[in-house]
Amino acid sequence: MNKKKILIIAIAVNLVFLALYFSLSTFGTLSAAEEKQQAAVRKESAQNAKAQWDSLRQREEALRIRQGELEALERRIDDKMRRLAELEVSVKAEIAAYRQLSNERVKHLVKIYSSMKPNAAANLMNQTDTNVAVEVFLNMKGEIAGGILSYMEPSKAAVITQRLMS
Repeated sequence: MNKKKILIIAIAVNLVFLALYFSLSTFGTLSAAEEKQQAAVRKESAQNAKAQWDSLRQREEALRIRQGELEALERRIDDKMRRLAELEVSVKAEIAAYRQLSNERVKHLVKIYSSMKPNAAANLMNQTDTNVAVEVFLNMKGEIAGGILSYMEPSKAAVITQRLMS
């Protein structure tokens, strides 16, 4: 008996579902106006998609152009950096040559002032630029430099001595 009740209930439930299915399928059919409206919506969304696609293409092209400009700018910067490096090497070489020449001239002056009498050398040193005098005294033997400094003007000798200390 329980099996019969379950079977009757199952059949009743199936009939209810069938009735719902058929009633909904009649609601699912669209009228001509609704079909036109859906077609218009699909057409509009297709146009929007095309407009978005065109916009993306334009952006991509603008990015491609910008990338080309940036690559050209990067090449110019690299070229300028290379030229600056070459210029730096050249300037360093010229500075080294100038220092060597300057050192040779200072050594030559040291020989000249060292061979002079202290009084005569002091008179010339009083008229020499302080920086040059300091360089000469730095490369001179202490005894000779002391002899020349003793004959120099006291104010200039003090300035030179101060610079020799620093």
